[in-house]
Amino acid sequence: MTLPSNTANNSLLLHEFLVDNLEKLSAIFNTLREIIFTVDMEKGMIENVNNSIENHGYTKADWEGQYFKDWDFSKRKRFFTILQHASKSTIKPTSKEILFPSKDDSRLIPFEFSSTLFVVKNKKYLLCIMRDVSERDGLLNELKLALAKEKQLNDLRAKFISMASHQFRTPLTIIQSGVEIMEMYLEGLPDEKRKPFQRQFNRILGEINSLQELMQSVLTIGRSDAGRTPFKPSYQDIVAFCEHLVEAKYNSRLPDYRQVILQVTGRQQKVLFDEKLLFFAFENLLSNAYKYSKEENIIMQIDFGDDTVTINVIDKGIGIPAKDINNLFEPFYRSANTDEIEGSGLGLSIVKGFIDIHNGKIFVKSELNKGTTITVLLPLTH
Repeated sequence: MTLPSNTANNSLLLHEFLVDNLEKLSAIFNTLREIIFTVDMEKGMIENVNNSIENHGYTKADWEGQYFKDWDFSKRKRFFTILQHASKSTIKPTSKEILFPSKDDSRLIPFEFSSTLFVVKNKKYLLCIMRDVSERDGLLNELKLALAKEKQLNDLRAKFISMASHQFRTPLTIIQSGVEIMEMYLEGLPDEKRKPFQRQFNRILGEINSLQELMQSVLTIGRSDAGRTPFKPSYQDIVAFCEHLVEAKYNSRLPDYRQVILQVTGRQQKVLFDEKLLFFAFENLLSNAYKYSKEENIIMQIDFGDDTVTINVIDKGIGIPAKDINNLFEPFYRSANTDEIEGSGLGLSIVKGFIDIHNGKIFVKSELNKGTTITVLLPLTH
């Protein structure tokens, strides 16, 4: 606001200006939702209180002009938390959660009580602000109940998945044992009679193996969703870890024209990770790279930055349709162009869960018929 210019009527104009602004400030003071009052610290007297006090059954006269020294024991007891917090107030604002009684004592209302000292003409005053947080507390309670219900549902789901998987495992084991016994009886037959049976037995055993792998993946996801995945990280050489994985699972088993080429850049340092979880994650990414590409080598890049280590798995395969990339980490989701390729759609979901446990990130960049790059970021500082 700009003060009127200096004229002969300066005093009158200044008075009108101050009265006008005082009325505006008074209107603002009395329309605020928070309860606001000031205290003369020398007298120990409440000077002003705004109209919000009336929302809880009190009148302004119940507070304004009240001397704390005149309060009897019962009144001091009712407003003990206010008196206690106010007595410790300093120039730096402080807050405290309190329960403020309505005038008829029918309910206790949760408030956030803030206070701060201020000085006018060497005289100390206390500014007190009380904000009703009952709505906020109600929302927090609803959130707590929702989280508790979600946790209960997750626990029930995890128990059901575990029970169902174990129930499946028993009949599968019986079927597998039966096939193995029948194979023993066929050993004495000529090859031309044994081969048709053997083909069917191999098929049955292959399906049993696929089902067991599927159940294990479902169990792993169930544990991950319920927060029960064992996580035992330690500082290790991630380059040596990847070299061992690549050699043991791929380069020593596959033809020379299909190898994993490991590339390392940046200043190498130890990384905090769980060996079992990352072994599964990287092995799954490399397995997918082989499965969905038929030619050329797979590139595995390890790049050490300032705060993260980046691991890229790059193939020149069939790629992923753009519309499928956002759903790629959902359980049982498979790209539209993979119908003819065996898979359950669970692997990448588990991989993402394991990377999340490490406070890491995983991204996909792909182009149809040109290849895919899976990027994993792991923190170097914890």
